[in-house]
Amino acid sequence: MSGWTCSHQIGEYCDLLKKPCDPGDKGCVLYGKALFSNPQTPSNEALKRREEIAKKRKERGYE
Repeated sequence: MSGWTCSHQIGEYCDLLKKPCDPGDKGCVLYGKALFSNPQTPSNEALKRREEIAKKRKERGYE
């Protein structure tokens, strides 16, 4: 059971990417915005990079 729904998902198909839904895949609305339990999901590395950039910006006083 999923805790969210995606407006681009039609059954097991992603209407945005025109391929089977793979949450967190590059191009997905969740890419780089959520941590997934599957360590192979590209989103996890993108999220880590976003957090590192945000931390550096904060340290430099940009936020």
